[in-house]
Amino acid sequence: MKIKHLFVTFGLTAVLFVSACSGGQNTGLPEESLTPSPSKTTDPDVIPTPSATPVAYEGEQKRYEDLLEALKAAYPAANWAQSDKAEDQINKSEVSFRSKDSCGIYGYQSFQSALDNDFGSYGDYWTTLGTFGQLGTILIGADSCVEKTSAVIEYPVFGKTDAETEVLTARSENINYCLARLSACFLDGAVSLPERRSSSFDKDLTELEELAKARFCVDPYFWGEPGGINSCEASTDNPGIQEGDSITEVTMDLDILRLAASSPSEQRFGKYMIYGDGWALFIRGSSESHKQTFIEMNKVIKGTLIAKY
Repeated sequence: MKIKHLFVTFGLTAVLFVSACSGGQNTGLPEESLTPSPSKTTDPDVIPTPSATPVAYEGEQKRYEDLLEALKAAYPAANWAQSDKAEDQINKSEVSFRSKDSCGIYGYQSFQSALDNDFGSYGDYWTTLGTFGQLGTILIGADSCVEKTSAVIEYPVFGKTDAETEVLTARSENINYCLARLSACFLDGAVSLPERRSSSFDKDLTELEELAKARFCVDPYFWGEPGGINSCEASTDNPGIQEGDSITEVTMDLDILRLAASSPSEQRFGKYMIYGDGWALFIRGSSESHKQTFIEMNKVIKGTLIAKY
């Protein structure tokens, strides 16, 4: 089989919008939030595992009923209605609220859980992460839905900066930061999230191309667009690789940060991850059996190799 040009984001229901748009120029993060890179080792068989420290919510505990009442009060003309039906839920949501103008809000017990189940887009819409007290939300609908509900739900700001706010782009230091802080890296007040389609480094899929040439892919040739995501079918000649496994490289800021901030316990993107400034590479479902393959791949692309769990 040839290389699979999989223009999908992180989920079967998602639709990827490939773009080479540049993000903001500020790429730092708050000085007090800097985290060290995963420790280097001279032993090639030792892969460091970041020590993730989830941040506990300490404010007032909220209920889904509170969220619905707040939405009705702030936006009464929308006729908000709640559904607990399984068929009306998406991505493991516990509850859903719908408005007459097609805004959909899906509830989770925590912001971390919402992030873990956020695929970036759904159908024809982008998804937008939010918080209501300790609860997490995913909004699906037009940008006007975000504007109309922002008085109730706190949405991490996309691409808007001021003198005290910097864009959390996908440079290595910020990826390390999200690996250590998990979803809390999206909520720190001194940073804002990049635009959904931004690729601040305008990065070609160079690493995947090099792996294809080095025969880690079924097809030794690869061409990829800058600022996107693509995959190749992994060669079963390598340890742990099963037929149908794909090696995926991502170069869009927000998708990379979402990958880094996801719960290791979810194991959604697999055990191992290689990354550098403006890119990340993984095999969905990778496990200990893939360890040697990732070590050999990193000898070619020379990024930072870590085990997420």
